[in-house]
Amino acid sequence: MNRLRSLVLATLLVGGAFTPAATQAAGCPVAVNPRVNAGWSRYRSGDLPTARREFEAATWRCPGHVGARTGLGYVALQSGELPAARRWFNDVLQANPNEVDALVGLGLVAWREGDLPTVRSAFTRVRRLDPGNADAREYLARIPEGVGPAPKRPPLVLPDTVVYPARAVGDRFEIRTARGWQPFYSQGVNIGAALPGRYASEFPDSTTYARWLAQIGAMGANTVRVYTMHPPRFYQALRTYNLAHPDRPLWLIHGVWAELPPGSDYEDPEWERAFFGDIHAVVDILHGRADLPPRAGHASGHYTADVSPWTLGFILGREWEEHSVLEYNALPGKRPVWSGRYLRVSGGNAMDAWMAKACEEAVAYEMRTYRAQRPVAYTNWPTTDPLHHPTEATLIEEAAIRRALGERVEIRPALLGDDAVSLDPSLVRSTAELPAGYFASYHVYPYYPDFMVLDPEYGRAQSPFGPSNYWGYLRQLKQHHRRIPVLISEYGIPTSLGIAHMHPQGWHHGGLTETEMAAVNARMTREIAEAGMAGGILFEWIDEWFKKTWITQEFAVPLERNRLWYNRMDAEQHYGVIAMEASPRLAGATLVERLTPWRRLAPLYATADGSRIRARADEQYLHLLVEAGSGRLPEEILLGFDMLRPDAGDFRWPDAVGDRLPVGIEYALRISPGEVRMLVDRASNPVRLDASSVGVRDAPTDRPAIARQPPGFFRGRYRRELRLPLVTQANDDGRYDSLRVLTSRSRFGRDSTEYAAMGYDWGVLREGPAPDGSWERLDRPGVIEVRIPWTLLGVTDPSSRRVLQDPSARDPEGSRELGTVGVPSIGIIAAMRDRGGAWRAWPAAGRATDVARFTWPTWEQPEWRARTRPVYDVMRQTWSTLDPPVTRQD
Repeated sequence: MNRLRSLVLATLLVGGAFTPAATQAAGCPVAVNPRVNAGWSRYRSGDLPTARREFEAATWRCPGHVGARTGLGYVALQSGELPAARRWFNDVLQANPNEVDALVGLGLVAWREGDLPTVRSAFTRVRRLDPGNADAREYLARIPEGVGPAPKRPPLVLPDTVVYPARAVGDRFEIRTARGWQPFYSQGVNIGAALPGRYASEFPDSTTYARWLAQIGAMGANTVRVYTMHPPRFYQALRTYNLAHPDRPLWLIHGVWAELPPGSDYEDPEWERAFFGDIHAVVDILHGRADLPPRAGHASGHYTADVSPWTLGFILGREWEEHSVLEYNALPGKRPVWSGRYLRVSGGNAMDAWMAKACEEAVAYEMRTYRAQRPVAYTNWPTTDPLHHPTEATLIEEAAIRRALGERVEIRPALLGDDAVSLDPSLVRSTAELPAGYFASYHVYPYYPDFMVLDPEYGRAQSPFGPSNYWGYLRQLKQHHRRIPVLISEYGIPTSLGIAHMHPQGWHHGGLTETEMAAVNARMTREIAEAGMAGGILFEWIDEWFKKTWITQEFAVPLERNRLWYNRMDAEQHYGVIAMEASPRLAGATLVERLTPWRRLAPLYATADGSRIRARADEQYLHLLVEAGSGRLPEEILLGFDMLRPDAGDFRWPDAVGDRLPVGIEYALRISPGEVRMLVDRASNPVRLDASSVGVRDAPTDRPAIARQPPGFFRGRYRRELRLPLVTQANDDGRYDSLRVLTSRSRFGRDSTEYAAMGYDWGVLREGPAPDGSWERLDRPGVIEVRIPWTLLGVTDPSSRRVLQDPSARDPEGSRELGTVGVPSIGIIAAMRDRGGAWRAWPAAGRATDVARFTWPTWEQPEWRARTRPVYDVMRQTWSTLDPPVTRQD
């Protein structure tokens, strides 16, 4: 039988036509085979109920039909019916022990159930029967390490004196060399390792790690940072690289990740024991002496590669949420003092003291176990920095201001503002017992929190390279930490199409081209060095699809499937030096080159004059190609999208132009000279922006001028609300909204100054070739290609074809989530206005039955490629010429 290529977690089978003759049981009538073929066809399209009916009909006529029984197993697996799926696959294998597709299915069921022995045995048999099987290779590699006896290691011999290969002294790091202690400026990259389709705890293979480290070294970095434990192959790859490059090794900064504790009690015995246990495990890993059993969501294995000679330091924890810090400080019995053997702190708050305690634990464990130490820090960020920000009232302070102005205000306790509490690393003192020293670690981006943009002192700042709010903040931060090194352990600019925050110099949270991204990253790199920092670690090495940002996450439902598609509107997914993007489905770098493969696709509409409309889909976009038969594009083109069902949505085009539509549409694309814009039917719009004016107040104070203003930029007194429940109903008013979003809410400073909200229209698509642009046109022969990010169509998960605006959503318990529904297809209609003003529509007859329906296969494993962005070469040049002041100190 043709092998039905099972994808990760077995959702869709793709590949050639099913071969019934090779799979039917002896004596089965040939007439059964069309039902089996139909079942597989419906399965591939994601229509599981129909696929099940077809397979069941086939097994009713021929109970032993292998293809039908295997199909029922995959339908059950896709539906989450794991016991039933296992029974179907076992039944097939009992009669046909070498049936590869049933073995793959059994292995996938076992993977979902956590039955690792069966995963191993099933896929080992698959690999023996089909050596090139990608599923066997994939899942055998996914089996956690750490199963089996620990390897024999030489006895641990402690050194006579304390070993520390690096130290934090004054404003800088120093490393021990054959010439003695030498200044070391840390310039590096944060490594997040989640490949497309993977969770953060699903790590790449050893070949990938080795390739990444070689590329990072060639870029001119001298440091890599990881946030959590990786599998043994990462440390082996790092050791191998450094032994091969003794004169320019990659130093490691290692993190220890933490979830927030129950009740925000960081001294909760069980939580603290687990966190300190992870600290011990990281220390053992670095010395090549850890044996970690499999644990859900964590790396595991037998660690034998000693990378401690190249480990620069530890950074503990995460970006600590201000509400959790405040809650811990308020707990009874928490003392703001820590006095340990290696670290001491006083004059701060209880969380300052606990962070010193955690850092002490890292130092103490490595000292008593290995008689070694290295610099240590904890993660901090501007939200909890020790500086005072007059433009950033806490939400409690702001509520008082608003109430005094006559507003009714409700405060959500978990959202207290971005200057409500401080963590101050400068309060920590290292004792003589810690010659490796202590440093401060900050994640600093230019566009968040709002005080980075609003503070007038930052707005007046001039770095050696020009005006820079970022420089103003960096200088103030370093002046506060006068006696310890400050490492900017995260910084960077994303290159998404969407923007989540804006910045006066145009260093936005998204919305930059890849060339602009590279230039801004280089500028920030130089400013970090000139501000007297001990180093800067660029965020991040690869794009990670599982990430989310506040402005898009409400429209990515279910959020756990975020990893399966590349949301071009989500800034957090677009920081990578290496772009991880959908594999091109059509050959050709330019529209001219893609025309031929485009024309091989069946059109949605075709007319006698040669006009054509085609569509295709991938993990990033709905792609559209419109060809004008006259060889010249018309004055205006409208495309409408029936995302939900034909009897919902607006039955008129925007502004009610043209005739009544054959189906209701929720979204429309308007193509006019020089602009391509998405619009949403007002009744279907999930977001409402209210321009409010409370009392008789004057207009809010303008924010600073914004460079690189995005399309439809606006500011004023706006409030954003979700329309819940979102129930789309039929209408024919032709009223559509632009897709305006707020990137910053209106807010108050501590002196009662009101700052305007800011936003833009993210439905205006940028002209240009991918990846920076979303549409291209050829005036001759009259062709336009448009790439619509899925979020702008209300698609919350293209991998399962889920869309917003579920008509059954009723929000019975006050949920803050938008409803979604799976759809088998979407309807697409079109209209063109010629230069004389006449409209021509598709379908021409105006009947709902003539509307083209477009569908795409669902998936559980995305098709993607890695591509090096321009920032790689720009950073290589920048780092090669960097001359940090801290390395010039005597």
